[in-house]
Amino acid sequence: MAIKVYEKEGKKLYQVYVNARSKTDPKLRVQKTVSDLKSLSLARREENRIHQELGKKLMELEGRCDTWEAVIEGWRIEASGGYLGTYNPATILDHVASLNRWTKSWLKTTASELGKAHGRDLIKRMTNEGKSVSFIKKVKNTVNVVYNFGIEEGRIKGVEQSPVYGIKLHNKVEKVPDILSLEEIKKFLHEARRQNHPWYPIWATALLTGMRSGELYALEWDDVDFENGIVRVSKSFNKRMNEIKSTKAGYWRNVPMSEELRSLFLSLKSSKGEKFVLPRFRDWQRGDQSKVLKMFLSGVGLPKIKFHALRACFATQLLAKGTPPAIVMKICGWRDLKTMEFYIRVAGVDEKGATDCLSILPSEAEVMENVVNIFKFQ
Repeated sequence: MAIKVYEKEGKKLYQVYVNARSKTDPKLRVQKTVSDLKSLSLARREENRIHQELGKKLMELEGRCDTWEAVIEGWRIEASGGYLGTYNPATILDHVASLNRWTKSWLKTTASELGKAHGRDLIKRMTNEGKSVSFIKKVKNTVNVVYNFGIEEGRIKGVEQSPVYGIKLHNKVEKVPDILSLEEIKKFLHEARRQNHPWYPIWATALLTGMRSGELYALEWDDVDFENGIVRVSKSFNKRMNEIKSTKAGYWRNVPMSEELRSLFLSLKSSKGEKFVLPRFRDWQRGDQSKVLKMFLSGVGLPKIKFHALRACFATQLLAKGTPPAIVMKICGWRDLKTMEFYIRVAGVDEKGATDCLSILPSEAEVMENVVNIFKFQ
C-alpha cells in the first residue's frame, strides 16, 4: 500500500495504490490505483476502502483459483483413493493422460475461466486430427467428469457447467465391424493348424470362448473345470501395469466348454505341466497380438482384423446359431445393453426370416403359360 503526493495544474493531489497477494497461492494477487484525491484524509479513507474491496476479491478468487492442472490432480488423488467410486488404476491413468494430452493448453489456466470457446476448440482439434466420434465423446465425457468434480469439491466456483457441456458432435456414418464369416473362421483355423502356427491354440481359444486378450493371457489351469465343463473367467492381464487384475467388468463369469475346446485343452494339458493354459509370447505381453494376427491373415488371403474382433466373431456366431442374446451377454461379460444390441444387428438375428412371408414374384410356370397364350393367339 502507498500514498503518493503530486501536483497537477498547480494543485496538490494524492494517489493511492493498493496491492494484495494471496497467502495460500503467492502467484495470485490483485491491485488497484486511485488518483486525483484532494486531501490526505480522503486518500487514507480510500486506501482502507480499497484494501477491504481487494481483500474480498482475493478471497473470492482463492475459492476458485485452482488451475485446470490442479483440478485434474485433485481428481486423480480422490479417484485413486476410491472416494469417487470404483475406478480401475489403469482407467485413472488413461483419463489423466488423455486430459494432459488434449487439454494441455488449459493446464495453467484458472479452471473457472475455461468457457465454451475452449470446449469448441478442443472438439475442433480432435476432429482435425481425424479422431472418431466415439473417441471425441470419450474425451468430452472425461472433461465433464473431472470438471464437475472440481465444482462439487469447491475447487471451481462461479460456474455451473464444464466447457464442453452441451456441445453437439456431428455423428459419422457407423462402420460395420471387421469380423470373419463362418467359412473364413474355418479357413483361418485350418491354415493355422496346418502350418503348426504357435499362436493357433490362442486364436482357437479366443474363437471358442469369446474371452478378451488379457483374460486369455491370465487363464490358469485352476480356472478350467473339466468335470463340470466350464471355464471360469475371473482375472485379466494388464499390459500397462504389468500385473494380473480383475476382469474389465470387475466380476467373474463362466464360459461353457464345448467338445472342441475340451479336446484343445486336453492336448495342451498333456503336453505341458505349466500354471498357465496358453503359451505366453513376448509379442503378446507387449500388446502386439493384433500385429501377429493381421500378418497371418494377410498371408492366407483373409481380411485383416484386430485380435479383439475374435471376440466379436464368437458372439455373432453364437447369435446366428440361435443362442439367446441374454445368454451370449452373460457368457461374454457385457453389462451394457447397447453393446449387445450392436452385435445382434451385426449377426442379423432380429431380421432373419422377416421377409420370408413375401411372395410377389411370378413363378416360372406362370411366365411360361403367358408366353404360350401369346403365341396361341397370333
